[in-house]
Amino acid sequence: MKKYLFGLYALIAYGVGFASLLAMMAFLLNLIPLGIDLGVTGTEVPAILANTLLVIAYFALHSVMARPAFKARWTRLIPPVLERSTYVLISGLTLMGVIALWQPLPLMLWEAEPGWLRVLLYGLHGAGWVIMVLATFHINHFDFFGFGPVWRHLRRQPEKDAPFSARYLYGLVRHPISLGWMIVFWATPDMTLGHALMAILATAYILVITPVEERDLKQAIGPAYHSYRERVPAFIPALRFRRGKTASHKTQI
Repeated sequence: MKKYLFGLYALIAYGVGFASLLAMMAFLLNLIPLGIDLGVTGTEVPAILANTLLVIAYFALHSVMARPAFKARWTRLIPPVLERSTYVLISGLTLMGVIALWQPLPLMLWEAEPGWLRVLLYGLHGAGWVIMVLATFHINHFDFFGFGPVWRHLRRQPEKDAPFSARYLYGLVRHPISLGWMIVFWATPDMTLGHALMAILATAYILVITPVEERDLKQAIGPAYHSYRERVPAFIPALRFRRGKTASHKTQI
C-alpha cells in the first residue's frame, strides 16, 4: 500500500509543479485575473518592497532545498525516493503563492505598437517556454519533476542518475532552462514597472545562483564537468561549438 501512496504523491507533485508553470505563463501574459499587471494597485514604493521580499523569499527557499547539504538532512525526515517530488510540490505551491500575493505595478515602461515587433516579442516569449520544456526532456523530464525515482521504486528498479550528454540544447549552452526563464521574463511587448521588477529579480537570482550550482556539479562530477564548462558557454550560444559527453548529473534549476 505504501508504494502506491508514494506513486499518488508523486503524481500530485508532478501535477502541481506543471500547473504552477502554466499559471506563471498565464500570469506573465495577463491571461488570468491575477495577472502580473492586473488587480488592485497600491502605492508604488510599498508595493515594490513587498514584491521584492516576496520574490526573494521564494528564490531563497527554492535554492536552499536544491542544495546537496539540505537534501542530506531532509532525507532523514522523508523517504529519499520522495525528495525530488517534495521539492517540486513545494516549489509549485510557493510559486502559486507568489502569483496570488503579487501586487501589480502597472506603470508602463515600454509598449510595442501592433505590428511585427509585437509579434516578434510574443514569439520570443513562446520560444523561451519551448526551450525550458525541451531542456527537461534532454535530461530526463520525469526525473526533473520527481516522478521518475518513484516509478523506478514502484517497479523495484535500481536508482540511477539521469544520463547527460552535451548535445542538443546542452551543446549550445550549459543552462538552457535558466536561459528560457530569462527570455520569458524579458520578451514582452508590454513592459510595466512590476514586470520589470520581477524580470530584474529573476535575472539577478539566476546570475548569482549559477556559480553555486556549478560548484556543486564540479564536486559531484569532477574533471568531466570542468571540461564541459570550458567548452560550452553558460547562457549565450557560441557561433561554433563541439559536441561531446560529460558524466551524469542532475540539473538543479
